Amino acid sequence: MSNSKRTLSVAVLAALAVTACATSPVGHQDSGIAAPAAWQGQSSGNAAVQVDQAWWKHFADPTLDTLIAEALANNKTLQIARARVEEARAGRIGARSQLLPEISAVGSGQRGNKGFLTNNRTVYVAEADVQASWEIDLFGGNQANTAEASAILQSEQASQQSIRVALLAEVARNYFDMRNYERQLTLTRRNLETQKKTLELIQSQFQGGMVSNFDVQRTAAQVSTTAAMIPALQMAHNAALNRLNVLLGYPPGTKDKLLQTAQPLKPLDPNVVIAAPATVLATRPDVRVAERRFAASISARKAATADLFPKISLTAFFGAQNATPFSSTPWGLGFNLAQPLLNFGRIESQIDASDARQKQAFLNYQQTVLVALENMENALSSYMHETNRNASLADAVAENSKANELAQQQFSNGYASLLDVLVAERNLLDAEASQATSDASLRKDLVNVYTAAGGGWRD
Repeated sequence: MSNSKRTLSVAVLAALAVTACATSPVGHQDSGIAAPAAWQGQSSGNAAVQVDQAWWKHFADPTLDTLIAEALANNKTLQIARARVEEARAGRIGARSQLLPEISAVGSGQRGNKGFLTNNRTVYVAEADVQASWEIDLFGGNQANTAEASAILQSEQASQQSIRVALLAEVARNYFDMRNYERQLTLTRRNLETQKKTLELIQSQFQGGMVSNFDVQRTAAQVSTTAAMIPALQMAHNAALNRLNVLLGYPPGTKDKLLQTAQPLKPLDPNVVIAAPATVLATRPDVRVAERRFAASISARKAATADLFPKISLTAFFGAQNATPFSSTPWGLGFNLAQPLLNFGRIESQIDASDARQKQAFLNYQQTVLVALENMENALSSYMHETNRNASLADAVAENSKANELAQQQFSNGYASLLDVLVAERNLLDAEASQATSDASLRKDLVNVYTAAGGGWRD
């Protein structure tokens, strides 16, 4: 790349606040996106509120607590993330070692006759040497590599925390799905029994000539339709169970006994306090991953630029040599200097590539911040509206239950038709199913709120 193009590239990066001289590579990097004062619909930012790290405790469900503990101990994806942290930690140790001298010991022994060199005599030579070399990092290349390795380690640590947050949320959501399907099965089976009793009554009336075969077929069709819902619900229930087992790090079926007993969902605590946007952005692990990767790209560019300057190394040597018929103690001190003169644009191309990667990292950082803000806004909106919907569905269940009761009474007294009874039964089942789904959705929405805030990344 020409000098004019490189100047333009650096100017663009400076406009994006990504120049290494403006911000320390080891410090927090600014995304350039200001966090709003408060979430939409909230009058204050709740700046004093911290993100809840044990949010699942608010559901007051011992079974969920057990599942969370099992997942944290055994989940394979989380264990892979921990191994990546160890790999990055080893990489940082390797980068730091470049700042220190390298000392090596060499020993050798030889016996032989080298003709004229040894006066045609057999001689023995034993030698022990200590060699040392140290690159003087005058232009900061090795320091930049160390800073890059440190930022990569920090990004892997934050990535592990992000995986932990996602894992906890997935366990909770699948658990609430499983409880929803469990409840749906109970409701469907109960309604099926009621519909079967209605069918038996209609069949008796048909035999007595009180109703037509059309009424029998219509009632039987509703029974069959309701019965057909059970296999689909059971399949979804089993899938949720299998998923929970795998999230916990076990083969499907291993932990089913833990979840065999049906449990009603505990009432939710209506007081949900959310941290301010700035606190959320500082806490979310995925934002910290993007920020640390951006910091690593700054250090990488500095290291690439340092290749333009000389590399100076100090060397030292000391040895002891024992040979027939004499011995000696050789030693030496020196230095090496290597200055790139002609590399046909290799170093410049590496700097250009570092510029591009730095820009990508900065834009990814900004995008991650924007997505984090979007996630929280969507989660809060979903939770708020689902809360209102859930209250309306509870009223609908009560009203449909009363309507079904009245329809049954009036049908028995001859004031209502069979169609009225069938419609009332179907409406009640639909209302109860919708309420059960809403109860699970409400809890999953609350999980999404806690997850969007970055809750759960720390023990």
